[in-house]
Amino acid sequence: MIVGIDPDLDKSGVALLGDNGLQLINLTFFDLCGVLEIERKKIKKVYVEAGWLNKKSNFHNIDKNTSIYKRLAICEKVAKNVGENHATGKLIVEMAKGIGLEVVLVKPTSKKLDQNQFKKITGYGKRTNQEQRDAAMLIFGR
Repeated sequence: MIVGIDPDLDKSGVALLGDNGLQLINLTFFDLCGVLEIERKKIKKVYVEAGWLNKKSNFHNIDKNTSIYKRLAICEKVAKNVGENHATGKLIVEMAKGIGLEVVLVKPTSKKLDQNQFKKITGYGKRTNQEQRDAAMLIFGR
């Protein structure tokens, strides 16, 4: 089995590719740790989207007509969320390595796929969310 993880403070997108095909789920940090621990003997590699590898990881496009105060508030919120997700990703990596799993850090791309694009590329027909699609794209074709 190979695993792809798009880290998030609340629920990470997780892709599991094994004998049962592709499974896409969202898991809390605690639940993700449990799955990795239980399945560790079956897992060959874990691919983690490592946004902290990007030089600039909190870029956001804000309408220039928005007041400076609102822009600052938006920037602060985005930076806080990005930092939380990066910290979660680093903890996932540390935990996975700690139980003996091989971890591959993947620098994220800016390209996001919608449901239709994802289905065309992967053939996966079930409903997905962005975190699940991002996790799946980390392992697709491997």
